[in-house]
Amino acid sequence: MPTVVWIVIAVVAVALVVGGLVRMRDWLKKPVPPEVIEAAQRRRELEREEGD
Repeated sequence: MPTVVWIVIAVVAVALVVGGLVRMRDWLKKPVPPEVIEAAQRRRELEREEGD
């Protein structure tokens, strides 16, 4: 009986990890809002200016 409990716990843990990875993959596939792209471009320009 204790073996069955550990197997169930392992299956639940694996399901949680896989579910989290799938959600993360879906989140990363979403397009980035234009505001974020503009902010990144401004920051890159500021870093270039500071480096010169």
